[in-house]
Amino acid sequence: MTTTEEFFKNVDAAAAAKPAPATGGNGSTGPFPPDLIANPEITVTAGERHKAADEGIAALHAAGAEFYQRDRMLVRVCDIKARSTSGDVILVPGIANVTPAILERSLGQVANWQRFDAKKGHMLRIDPPRLVISQILDMVGEWPFPAIAGVIGCPTLRQDGSLLVARGFDPATGLVLRSTVAMPPIPTSPTRGDAEKAVTLLAGLLREFPFANDASRAVALSMILTPVLRAAMAVAPMHLVTAPQPGSGKSYLADTASMIATGERVAAVAVAPNPEETEKRLVGSVLAGSPVIGIDNCRDTLEGDFLCQLTERPLLQVRALGASDMLRIANTFTTFANGNNVAVADDLVRRTICSELDANVENPEGRTFQGDPLRDAHGDRGRYVAACLTIALAYLEAGKPGRLPPLPSFEGWSDTVRSPLVWLCFADPVETMAKSRAVDPVRQARALVFEAWYRDLQTAAHTAPEIIDLAEGRYSYNGSPERPGLHAALVEIAQKRGAPAGQIDARRLGRWLTKQENTIAGGFKLTIDRSDRQRPRYRIQELSS
Repeated sequence: MTTTEEFFKNVDAAAAAKPAPATGGNGSTGPFPPDLIANPEITVTAGERHKAADEGIAALHAAGAEFYQRDRMLVRVCDIKARSTSGDVILVPGIANVTPAILERSLGQVANWQRFDAKKGHMLRIDPPRLVISQILDMVGEWPFPAIAGVIGCPTLRQDGSLLVARGFDPATGLVLRSTVAMPPIPTSPTRGDAEKAVTLLAGLLREFPFANDASRAVALSMILTPVLRAAMAVAPMHLVTAPQPGSGKSYLADTASMIATGERVAAVAVAPNPEETEKRLVGSVLAGSPVIGIDNCRDTLEGDFLCQLTERPLLQVRALGASDMLRIANTFTTFANGNNVAVADDLVRRTICSELDANVENPEGRTFQGDPLRDAHGDRGRYVAACLTIALAYLEAGKPGRLPPLPSFEGWSDTVRSPLVWLCFADPVETMAKSRAVDPVRQARALVFEAWYRDLQTAAHTAPEIIDLAEGRYSYNGSPERPGLHAALVEIAQKRGAPAGQIDARRLGRWLTKQENTIAGGFKLTIDRSDRQRPRYRIQELSS
């Protein structure tokens, strides 16, 4: 019996012996009309549909059908309609599942399907049977199509420092370059002088944005460089743009960066009042394969486990809406976010760099600009892509001079984007994390609890119910809290975790305290004594300065 692997080896050998198939006008090979190639005949016989399924896959493979494997799904690359941050309908390169209808269409293009009609005594032309299509879609592990990591919209740099410029599937990275862009020649061994000219060109796009400081300008340059060079790094930090008022240019900056990398504005994901709904929208963007994911008009605080995974984990596990199975998706995304005076919280702080814009006027949207960076990026896109590649290549060619200590989890980005910018005399974009950390509302709440706890309870160890009893103790003569600072801090923590207004829940408090174990805030450290497994006791210690 011939195995599936041997079957496709035979198909490959037969295909190699044939003349090269005709190509479409863009040079791609894909399914062809019957007048260009001789389609194979596939006969469907009762009891042998598995053979028809194997022959159908072989016909797709031999014709160069542009199908790919994405975990347990058969997918294709296409342009997907989306909404930009300005509300325009745009086309972004993305990934779509191969549906039964699409597979039927492709199978009909690459083969002639027939069955024997016993009454008429001859073969009849038929459409590819649905039962055969179902078999093919379920033949996970037997598809001969390559595994896809993601889709990109411009030439990029691989992790080994080589250029990826050819349109189509790249076996080394698993990426599909959807379209090419005409670029000026890039020096074989670019110099620092070449890199300085390139970064000056990119910085010219940003000259009228009202950056609050030099580090914010460096973050904006990283927004341009990162999505172009994304294949050279396993993950990339989130780029947040914030301003005190609308109309300061937050979305416009993201659109300009996206235009260079993808040829279109950012496809925006609106933040929902419910965090779970926002996560569903982000999962949808991940499944769609958009190279740049934009989170628009964030409110107050930006946080969440999925956002942390989206910025730090090289491999994501997501569940499509309405599905039960988890899919493993390679993280090839660059995430942009924007909002008015928005803060990042908790674990997302170390995963985010922030560009602050401040026009210092009452109505920023009324300003007049001399240039149009979005128009320039669109009209001379190849030149800006080449500039991004030149900067990274020149830094590698120079031997990574002044290489900064790698940012944990983001070593590739640090070496490919951050260190080259500092080498070219720009500020370190990571400097912006210090302010984000200082205004982190989760960190501030933690420090408030620890300080109030130490002031009111000192170093004595208590269970969660005991802490609540002490916090809720009231004076008999007026009913006011004996420890108002501790009471207010614990109420705030409880409400953020879903407790009824004004109430402190022992179970919720216990979970929060467990999460803070050995955490330091405001010069104090929380430790837990678990000698009694049923009644853990919590203690605050003051650290010596």
